[in-house]
Amino acid sequence: MSFSQEKLNPQANTGADETSRCNGCDCHCKFGVHYFYRLNFLNRLIPRVEDWFCPTINGNPIKQYKGPNGQIIDATREVPFHLNRSAKEQAIELAHEIVKFCDHYKTR
Repeated sequence: MSFSQEKLNPQANTGADETSRCNGCDCHCKFGVHYFYRLNFLNRLIPRVEDWFCPTINGNPIKQYKGPNGQIIDATREVPFHLNRSAKEQAIELAHEIVKFCDHYKTR
């Protein structure tokens, strides 16, 4: 019973703190980060490879998720080279927001 979005639950309230696990149900899914590459064509002749990341919930990369009104939200981010927060910290923070919309998340 890991993260799923078969049902829409926009009123879920996160009780999550800054740990790397969800506390919304008995599964206690672990949060993490998934790194991947994207090609960006600055011009049509020279592609540039960019480092990107997205959160993982229970080992599954979450590149998109359904938001509060059922809209699809992009969860991918470019890897920050100049920010104080690491990609892992940002991914875990985003995972805490995404689990609010999990079918199994219990409102508190």
